[in-house]
Amino acid sequence: MDTKNLPGGYAGKILRVDLTTGDIWTEEIDPDFAREYVGGAALGAKILWDEVPKEVDWDHPDNRLIMATGPLAGTPVWGNGTLNVVTRGAMTNGATSTQANGFFGVNLKYSGYDAIVFQGQSSKWVYLHVHDDDVELRDASHLMGKDTWDLQDSLYQEYGLSGHQLSVYGIGPAGEHEVRFAAIEGDYGHVASKNGCGCVMGNKKVKCVAIVRGSKGIKVHDTAGVTQAAEVMSYDLQNNPVLRQRYLYGTLGGPMTNYRMGAVPIRNYETNIFPTPDTHHEWEAPALRERFSHRGHQCGACGMHHCHMNVVNKGPNKGTLVDEPESEGYNSCGPQLGVLDPTDTAWLNTQVDKAGVDVNEWGWVCGWVMECYAKGYITKEDLGFDLNWGDIEGINRLLQMTANREGFGDILAEGVKRAAESLGSPALECAVFTGKGNTPRGHDHRGRWSELFSGVVGSIGTIETSPLAHPEEFGVSPIANAFDPEEVAVSLGLALGRRHFEDSLGACNFTLGTTVTLICGALSAVTGWNYTKEEAMRLGQRTSAIFRAFSARCGHTPDMEWPSLRYGSTPKDGPAVGQSVLQNWEVMHQKYYEVTGLDYQTGNHLPHVLKQLGLDYVHDEVWGSSVS
Repeated sequence: MDTKNLPGGYAGKILRVDLTTGDIWTEEIDPDFAREYVGGAALGAKILWDEVPKEVDWDHPDNRLIMATGPLAGTPVWGNGTLNVVTRGAMTNGATSTQANGFFGVNLKYSGYDAIVFQGQSSKWVYLHVHDDDVELRDASHLMGKDTWDLQDSLYQEYGLSGHQLSVYGIGPAGEHEVRFAAIEGDYGHVASKNGCGCVMGNKKVKCVAIVRGSKGIKVHDTAGVTQAAEVMSYDLQNNPVLRQRYLYGTLGGPMTNYRMGAVPIRNYETNIFPTPDTHHEWEAPALRERFSHRGHQCGACGMHHCHMNVVNKGPNKGTLVDEPESEGYNSCGPQLGVLDPTDTAWLNTQVDKAGVDVNEWGWVCGWVMECYAKGYITKEDLGFDLNWGDIEGINRLLQMTANREGFGDILAEGVKRAAESLGSPALECAVFTGKGNTPRGHDHRGRWSELFSGVVGSIGTIETSPLAHPEEFGVSPIANAFDPEEVAVSLGLALGRRHFEDSLGACNFTLGTTVTLICGALSAVTGWNYTKEEAMRLGQRTSAIFRAFSARCGHTPDMEWPSLRYGSTPKDGPAVGQSVLQNWEVMHQKYYEVTGLDYQTGNHLPHVLKQLGLDYVHDEVWGSSVS
């Protein structure tokens, strides 16, 4: 294998770990393979397709857990520590691709690796230690039962390190007990949350990966060019009127931006209107920031005002250290549960992160329970205590029961779809979920059809495409009517590929919110490739096609692509009042299939599309080698 001509940005090795045998080895990355699959999501998709056959379910030892970075990791590009997790997930039993930021990618790359691939299943609890060439599985018995923050504290003390010298990404009690929506969390509040990737890690009996920042550094093709590209991208983030709010506030502008669209969930879709005008002010981004004293906590090489560690300034939790919630966390632990004090919401969000569950799924699980309790479908005898809207102590009690699979929490640990189906009607009609088993991010997507549709139809357990941030770059008009089913479907279809491209680079989705052309400039300077926006979209489309074919291999079909009755219900008030996505579903579904070249019988891409994407190996399994 030719590694002498390895492009810039690559460490050049994939670290392989067989948990059954304890064997650890490395594989070198071929330069042609690097160009074809880049890293992150695309790299993970290829490994998943090649190594996880149909009969290997999410909890089979032969499932793979892939933790990958990309060529921008460790470079001057902002947010350069991103981790991408790919596996067969516990929620949908299909493909998973989910990201966490922080410093994992930088530390892994500096130790000489572009990805870690776990296979097998350990007979005892272990964690993986990585520091340059010193790689070993270590006993994790002393770490069991620790939440994700205590886990990091313990290993910092054990290693005698501080700051960003060590990245610990692992599971809390939820992952240990194989809660289906358990997440992988690290660097205090950075979360790979989707499709039960933490449940897979727990099933393999891996408590965490601990990576000491290595000494190997990273080479780039054009140092001056990379620096210039990073400066141009950061300038765009700071000065572009669309992106500047995210630069200043991270996603804190999300709650009120979404509220004005009718896209904030309030009491499990009971309403889209806050009870008082004061609530509006308290949830604006500047007001959210004023509630806390901030400690720096940005990700690798990042200048965004995002991902702060906060100290609560007032109230019963004054002095408590919390991580700044993303907008979905504020929604899921706030209005969705009837909690209207943002300080209480931030505290709850931190408890969710410590327990190690996906905050989005938790919002839908807990909101469903609270509505069912209010209506008498679930009782005090079921729970063991009262649970009313806005009761943060009761919510946290239910969270701990779920994370530890205690009492009624054992039912909830299966996720809202399975829990609701186990109770049946009328509780089932109150639940927000998709036909594949995943749930949406923490928004009311009845006011954001593009995201509702993508989360339902996507094949990775979360959204897979979204309208282009800069549609003019591709000669596409922005969406004029967010409730026009054909316009939404066409916009999503034309944008398919961008997100997977970004998720293959090893840098943050938010710092890559600029144009694809600028991103390709940075990638070219790092690697030495002449990477174009057309090649970028093609990489993303190929990745999407692999994930989709993999999930179809796992049993996903087009007739599973629907929202639950509550998820697809018609808003009764607010900005999206009267807009019915279900009445327009068939039109939107068919149009999207047409635009993206999908087969309506199987859900796979049509034969000629797979051929055009250069995926002959996928084509031949799906359609047979004789079909063109």
